Amino acid sequence: MLTSIMKILARKESLSMTQLAHEVGCSLKELESALEQMEHMGYIRNEQFGQSCSSSCGSDRGSSQCEGCGFASSATYTFWVLTERGQTIVGSKLK
Repeated sequence: MLTSIMKILARKESLSMTQLAHEVGCSLKELESALEQMEHMGYIRNEQFGQSCSSSCGSDRGSSQCEGCGFASSATYTFWVLTERGQTIVGSKLK
């Protein structure tokens, strides 16, 4: 299952956790456990993208623009990406 997840992540597509679990053929709980294991092993890392206020901003984050720090949105998105070690594993499995 871990190799399957890495091959899917190597495609660099935006998939929800539900979509990824469906494609791998496992439950969300199993997927979360596998991702944690892969991160611990150094095959993947969690990255956050998007603009976000600093924790010290203190402005109303429910609005569409933060008046405290000027960001258009406080929304961030989390992605799992392969590390160099993970890319090596996927590359060796594709040959």
